[in-house]
Amino acid sequence: MIIHMVEGSSEIEADRVVERIKSDYGLFCESIVGTGSIVIGVKGIAGVIDEGRISELPGVDRVIRITEKFKDASRSFHPEDTIIDLGDLKIGGKNLTIVGGPCAIESEKQAIDSARLARDAGVDVIRTFVDKSRTSPYDYRGLEIEKGLEIAAAMRKETGLPIVSELIDLRHLEAFLKAGVDIIQVGARSAQYSPLLEELSLLNVPVILKHGMGNDLNEWLCSAAYIMSGLDRLGRPSHRGNPNVILCYRGIRAFESATRFSADISMIPLVRMKSHLPLLADPSHSSGDKKLVERVAYGFVAAGAGGLEFDIHSNPEEALCDGSQAVTDEAERIVSTSREIHALLHNYGMETGKSTELTSSISS
Repeated sequence: MIIHMVEGSSEIEADRVVERIKSDYGLFCESIVGTGSIVIGVKGIAGVIDEGRISELPGVDRVIRITEKFKDASRSFHPEDTIIDLGDLKIGGKNLTIVGGPCAIESEKQAIDSARLARDAGVDVIRTFVDKSRTSPYDYRGLEIEKGLEIAAAMRKETGLPIVSELIDLRHLEAFLKAGVDIIQVGARSAQYSPLLEELSLLNVPVILKHGMGNDLNEWLCSAAYIMSGLDRLGRPSHRGNPNVILCYRGIRAFESATRFSADISMIPLVRMKSHLPLLADPSHSSGDKKLVERVAYGFVAAGAGGLEFDIHSNPEEALCDGSQAVTDEAERIVSTSREIHALLHNYGMETGKSTELTSSISS
C-alpha cells in the first residue's frame, strides 16, 4: 500500500499516519520525501488496513494498493532510484559501477595479480569469490573457506577497493563478515533459496542478487523482496529488512547453445522501469566467451544498466574456473569505454519518449 500525502503537507501529519498504521495494524512504514510531497509505503500484508480510516487522516491525499508481488523492490512502492552508499562509492541512480576480478580465487598469486589488473583497469569493486557452486562436483569449487577469505582480505588490502564474494552456505556468513567482505553476492543457483535470502534480510550489508538462470522478471524481483521485506513466514513484519539490494542480470537458460545464456537486452530498461534498485549486468556469464564480452558489455550499458560485473583474470589460459570468458588487458578499455557510453546516454529515459534534456554531445 502507498499513501500519498497532499502536496505541502507537514512531516507531523505524515508521522501521525505512520503511527496510526503501526499502532492499529502492527506494520512498518517507509516515508519517501519528494519535491513538495511525501509518500508513505506500508511494509507487510496491508490487506488488513481499513483504507477509509487512513484516508480520513489530515494531510492524506489518496491511498493506493499495490498488486505487484515484489512490493519492496517495486518502483510503484519507491518511485525514486535507490542509491547505496559504500564508503565513497555510490551505487545506483545515475552512477555507473564496475565490478571485476577473477571468477574464483585459485591461489594467492593468481588472486592478487588479478586484483591488481582489475584495479588498474579502473573497476570500483573487486570480485573475490572463495566458494563456487559448480555444475559438476569434479569441477574446481574453491579453496578451503578460511584460506580463501584470508586471500580475499589480502586483495582488499592490496587494491584499497571494496570486495564482493558469493555466499553459498549460511554456515559461512559469520566468517564472511569477519573477513570484511563489503558486498555479499547471491549467485544464480541460489537466487530463490529463501532461507539464504531471509538471513540476508537481517543484515545491512549490500547484497548483489544475480538473476536466476530460469527466473522470469517477477520471480527475480520477488527474490529481492525477500531480502528487503523483513517479513516472517506468516507475513508479519519482524524487522526492517535489508534495503541494500543490487540486481545483476546474466540471462536465462534457453534453447540457444551458441552462447552460455540468453541475455535479452530489453530486460535492462524494463527492470529499470519496474524497480528502483541498482541494476548491473554480467557480460561474462551471459556470453560465456571472452571474444563476446566487450561488445555485450557496451550493449548492456547503452540499454541502461547502472553497471557491469565481469571476469578479469591475470592468466585465463591457466584458470581453473571459467577462463574462456575472462578478459585481461582488454579490461581497461572495457571500463573506460563503458563510462564514455554511460556519460553519453544516461540522460535518455528508460521509457521511449521519457528522456530528460540531452547532452550537447548527443545533439551535435
